[in-house]
Amino acid sequence: MVELIRGDALDLISQLGEQPDLICTDPPYAFGNSGVDEHELSATVAVVLREAAARLKKGRWMLVMCAASWRSTTYMAEAVRGVVQPVRIATWCKPQARTKVATEGWKWASVNVIAFRKGKAEDLETSLLLDHILAPPIMNGRRAELPPEVANWMVAPYAVPGGLFLDPFAGSGALVKAASELGMRTIGYEKQAS
Repeated sequence: MVELIRGDALDLISQLGEQPDLICTDPPYAFGNSGVDEHELSATVAVVLREAAARLKKGRWMLVMCAASWRSTTYMAEAVRGVVQPVRIATWCKPQARTKVATEGWKWASVNVIAFRKGKAEDLETSLLLDHILAPPIMNGRRAELPPEVANWMVAPYAVPGGLFLDPFAGSGALVKAASELGMRTIGYEKQAS
């Protein structure tokens, strides 16, 4: 069982007493008619990502999930520009789209994962790095949760056994659980109750 710290990520990050060795997160998105102010949510996500990146240890990695649009991908990269550097983009491919978006060729059936590095890093075992993974989301009512295989795919190549893992937008805690199972000490923040 993964225990998450409930509260505002920005407040909690400011109280973080140790530099994380790895940050992985799937920040919230606000799409039309969700009842959430998209601009307010986007600004909050950007500030939290930047503050988290500033606390990351040098030579370590930050992975951020974003919608597969260039708008979303660019927005996430710009939020942390000058703090961490984008190194690669991988994709979680979902076998079925669950959207009413009618644009041809755009069905929200994939999620980009941007891997950022803070300064120079040790070489990674490149055989562990994949450019994509194919897995359906876990449906929990109307909400989709990150499947364990996707969480492990994101965390495993960058895990630092004994190191500190942070997920500032932990949701169901899948990334926190994957990091814990890989021997990391974990912190997950989640504002909303599950």
